[in-house]
Amino acid sequence: MKEKKTEALTTLDVVTANIVHQMETVGLFHYNKLAYLFEYFHIKNFGERFTKECFVKLPHGPVIANYKDQVKGLCQAGILSTDLSRLNASRKLQDDYIYRAVNITAGTEIESAICLDEMTLDLLGQVIEKFGSLETAALEEVVYQTPPVKTYLERVRRGFKQKTGGYVLKDCIKMRDHKTARTAGARLARQHLWQYPTVDLERERELAKELTHLEGMRPKEWERSRND
Repeated sequence: MKEKKTEALTTLDVVTANIVHQMETVGLFHYNKLAYLFEYFHIKNFGERFTKECFVKLPHGPVIANYKDQVKGLCQAGILSTDLSRLNASRKLQDDYIYRAVNITAGTEIESAICLDEMTLDLLGQVIEKFGSLETAALEEVVYQTPPVKTYLERVRRGFKQKTGGYVLKDCIKMRDHKTARTAGARLARQHLWQYPTVDLERERELAKELTHLEGMRPKEWERSRND
């Protein structure tokens, strides 16, 4: 019985579906880390959150707060498929280091949940391409090098305690640090794509690259006169 209707999907659900759709098979450990890295780089690139997930810090890095329930709901909707008995079993996410991973694959309804705008999909694809094939230890090391995790661990060393774990992105990354002209431009470009979905994104990239190149070739005298 499909309990979760596709129109009720969250942005996190859509990201999940796209990760599984692109990778075909992904373990729970990798899913959690890739979702975290996507959210982190989305903030860096666009100056705003996408999934709104805060990510709880547990051993071996940040995880989605209720990832088991989320994956279970998507399986019941036919969007994902996994061994629910193993998903529901009492086990820790870091058991993927020791035991066979709980793998997630596509369900029969996954096509209904892979809608993302082209710029967001491109960013997610880059995250998957760069980090998706890493071994668990290597992926964990990458996650631990990101500023939010470093900041969180520093807070723990100074005495921060919370029974259920701290919220990595909520407490350890300041949105104001990423409200730059570059991220504002990226947000405007994405909004333009939403409004005009027929825009040739590759052509837009080539034009931006050419404009940057030409800007660097302006005579120094012109720069001086402009600044006088």
